[in-house]
Amino acid sequence: MALLSDPARSEAVLVGVHDYVNLEKLPAVARNLVGLRKALTDPAVWGLPPEACTVLSQPNSAGQVLDTVRERARTARDTLLVYYAGHGLTDLHTDELYLALPDSDREREYTSLRYEYLRRAVLDPQAGARRTVVILDCCYSGRALLGKMSASEHIADQAVVEGTCLLTASAETRPALSPPGETYTAFTGELITTLTEGVPDRPDPLDMDTLYRHLRGRLASRSRPVPQQRNRNTGGRIAIARNRAVPEGAVSEGAAVPPSLADVESLASRRSEAEKRIAEMERRAELLRVETEVLRQEAERRALQTVETAQRLANALAAAPDREVQPFWFAVPVSRPLMGQDGSLEPTGELVPGIWYLAVEQRGKALVVQTEDGCRGLLLDADGIERGFYVDHGAAGEPGFEPFWFAVPVAREMLSEDGSPEPVAELAPGLWYLAVGQSEGALVVQTEDGRRGLLFETDGMQHGGSDVAESHARQTLRKAKRLAGAVAASPEPGFQPFWFAVPVAREMVREDGSLEPVAELIPGTWYLAVEQRGPAILAQSADGRRGLLLDTEGIQRG
Repeated sequence: MALLSDPARSEAVLVGVHDYVNLEKLPAVARNLVGLRKALTDPAVWGLPPEACTVLSQPNSAGQVLDTVRERARTARDTLLVYYAGHGLTDLHTDELYLALPDSDREREYTSLRYEYLRRAVLDPQAGARRTVVILDCCYSGRALLGKMSASEHIADQAVVEGTCLLTASAETRPALSPPGETYTAFTGELITTLTEGVPDRPDPLDMDTLYRHLRGRLASRSRPVPQQRNRNTGGRIAIARNRAVPEGAVSEGAAVPPSLADVESLASRRSEAEKRIAEMERRAELLRVETEVLRQEAERRALQTVETAQRLANALAAAPDREVQPFWFAVPVSRPLMGQDGSLEPTGELVPGIWYLAVEQRGKALVVQTEDGCRGLLLDADGIERGFYVDHGAAGEPGFEPFWFAVPVAREMLSEDGSPEPVAELAPGLWYLAVGQSEGALVVQTEDGRRGLLFETDGMQHGGSDVAESHARQTLRKAKRLAGAVAASPEPGFQPFWFAVPVAREMVREDGSLEPVAELIPGTWYLAVEQRGPAILAQSADGRRGLLLDTEGIQRG
């Protein structure tokens, strides 16, 4: 059972900013400071002496906050609690967390308090506190799709004290902290209620793990941002409040029975071993959390990159050729993919440094490029290329097959490229197929699912224009945006797995933020929905493969 931190030897610093010059005002934050101080100094809750609970409302500077925290960290002999409520900002370049001050500006990060400096003040080598609790009630902006928390993890990951606990209001980007009409912000309101009312059927006192799990459940049930927690060693066992829900004089669940004097030495030895095992379990759990967070952040980064590439591709295909740009030779500074003109995100080749390529056209910010073997594609990133001399229009028209879309008037067989008489697929009317080359009088054709083959009978087929490729690009962009939203979304709390079937064949893509297919889900087969990620489903096939189903419209639940 956790022991209540000694209030007579502990210190608390409560920082809040409710009135901003350049940011949205947060009037509830001022009430947060009053309500939380009242709870912490209440003898029935923690009983912190009023002079040991320092409140900094509307601090004048980062220095005032840091000096106060460092001073209180050196004064404390048991537990140091640091609380901040206000706007949280992220550096667009480093993704570091900054805590907004009254005159902070989103575009000038140096006007805010860098969280790393607060971390250093808390972990001052001269600090006397044996345990540290940091509570952040702030939101993060600067990322429309993804909410980063990498900076805030450092206090638990790099702490040098025995017990450290970091509790944050949310890992999501939110426009405001305070629900309209409520006294406190959403997170701090639940925190104050829990401290003053307690948690039924839980031990007394309340440790940080119990407090976190209760807050998470309460906020999730109200569809509000759920808190996050990081612990170092026994940080989760720090207790800063008595459990008011336990009747006075009652022995709470998990309470220890005082040992006899003869068993004191044995009990101390067993407790020491148990604490070591708990610390090792917490260390392993923390490593797993960190690894999971790293993978999640990498998936988010790749998802945003996929969206950006899809947007560039769609813009390039929608743009008309710039007639003022003459064809020219160029070289790339680093290797870059050459994208196809079919509207998909599959590269058709790679441009490498040291080789000259021919820019045939300019489409918006992209170039239509022709390689030495006559293949053409789109270079979406033309930054830093080395231009050669201009060439005649005639040089750009040298023969080289240009892919095009087509449809067949009647069903026709597509044969294998290896000469086998068995058809690879049947091309059906009403669908668009991509001609990617020519071979011995036949068209080399690629279907939407990536199969290739030869079409010998080309009479009466309908050629598609650039609008077909543009439509494919827009479809790819929509899919990329769905993917980014699914990767960024937290799993839906309380979700119950279920079986489902798809009405038509649909792709299941990887969780790593790319659009690479994992498998194709086909009608008539049951698949398991493991998690709900925003509008998407994390699905699992019968052979154990997992991926994201981005289009869940019309699925049949089992």
